[in-house]
Amino acid sequence: MNIKLKEIDKDTLKVGDVVGVAREVSYRWKSSFRHKMIYPAKITRITPKRTKFFTDKFGEHDKREVFYECDNEAARETFLAKTFRDIQDGIFELTELKRNDCIGKISDEDLPEVAEHMKAITEILKKYKEK
Repeated sequence: MNIKLKEIDKDTLKVGDVVGVAREVSYRWKSSFRHKMIYPAKITRITPKRTKFFTDKFGEHDKREVFYECDNEAARETFLAKTFRDIQDGIFELTELKRNDCIGKISDEDLPEVAEHMKAITEILKKYKEK
């Protein structure tokens, strides 16, 4: 999927504008996912020389910060980053269940549904294991 985020020219920004601020989704030591979370933030202050920008959510940004338009492309980027984070959280929960020996406590009513979902997940992941 090819997503093109539109950068905003900082010279055109003014106080009150809403911009997208990108933040990485990390998953290992010094590793991050290829898609970023784009958070909408409102510009609250700009220094006279336009070297620093301040937003309501993140505070101070330096001149190297890239701001993006909050459009459909940014929404798709954020959606993919969120789904990756959900996968990460699910893997963590499974690991905790196994580590705490709670996986054997799954009720008989839930067991068929859990097995069905787990089978679907492993089928998808098999194609990445072979690479």
